[in-house]
Amino acid sequence: MRYLGGKSMISKQIISVMSAEREEGMPWVEPFMGSGKVISKVHGRRIGADVNHEMIALFKAIQDGWEPPTEVSEEFYYQVRENQDEYPDHLKGFISIGCSFGAKRWDSYAKDKTKTNYALLAHNSLMRLKPLLKNIELHSCDYQALEIPDRSLIYCDPPYANTSGYGFSFSHEDFYLWCKNKVSEGHYLFVSEYNMPDFFEEVWSTEVVVTLAKNTVNKKVERLYRLHDQPPFSLKRY
Repeated sequence: MRYLGGKSMISKQIISVMSAEREEGMPWVEPFMGSGKVISKVHGRRIGADVNHEMIALFKAIQDGWEPPTEVSEEFYYQVRENQDEYPDHLKGFISIGCSFGAKRWDSYAKDKTKTNYALLAHNSLMRLKPLLKNIELHSCDYQALEIPDRSLIYCDPPYANTSGYGFSFSHEDFYLWCKNKVSEGHYLFVSEYNMPDFFEEVWSTEVVVTLAKNTVNKKVERLYRLHDQPPFSLKRY
């Protein structure tokens, strides 16, 4: 499913970088699970969380066998948006992102001149994702409230600085402090961003195409940063 800041195009590359440092048996934790396109491709114990409780409800519903609709009319989109208390969280999670322009939460109904069925595209994407979601431990909470097992690999894909459309307030200064605290507790910690403070180390980058507005395309450099000390090299077999 399309998701603002989603990592579907680069997930395998960044997973490869992080997996090279992941110790045997180390839990993989994502406090900003988003669309699940990264954590779904990882093996071993996986813990995913997000402050967007509707998205977590959607993933739980998919795990339990629910299938989202293949059609959502413009009328129904706005009906749900204006009367959210009347609809279940998993349906709102699906419509608010999968059927919104640019995957911006409740921005406006997604439509184009070719009459693309965005609900069908989102449905099909989630059905492909379904078997990969199995056994992921899901939590609906703010990243700071997430209980993280000892010595985990934490991958963070937070709201990017100077961007909008996530629908939730976010303090980057508080996040940087939290990252430092997690590393001091013995975790490995990686962050995806365009730019980070100097105390983070850039370990990987690539140029990506970003759609910023209707009919507007721009390119940015997606970067992966490390905060923990790089562990000693060891030969691993996959």
